[in-house]
Amino acid sequence: MKLKYEAIKQNRVNHKFMGFTTFENGWWFNKDKWEQNAKAGCSSYQDCRTVKAFRRKLKSAPKGVEFVLVSRWVGRDVIGFGGL
Repeated sequence: MKLKYEAIKQNRVNHKFMGFTTFENGWWFNKDKWEQNAKAGCSSYQDCRTVKAFRRKLKSAPKGVEFVLVSRWVGRDVIGFGGL
């Protein structure tokens, strides 16, 4: 699975993130699994501190759903898609 970085190659950050989220199709994280919420437009947030951990968590995420790993610094977010 490929990740899309918002920053250029020399300015990428791979650690000290706040977590990841999605705003797509009402998906949210409930305890240990991803579920689809009936209310459209709601978002879910899950703790995640590194890009390596983000990759691992995307493997169990719903296929084709876009997730954003939120950085502490503006313009350094990482975007990935679910793989399950």
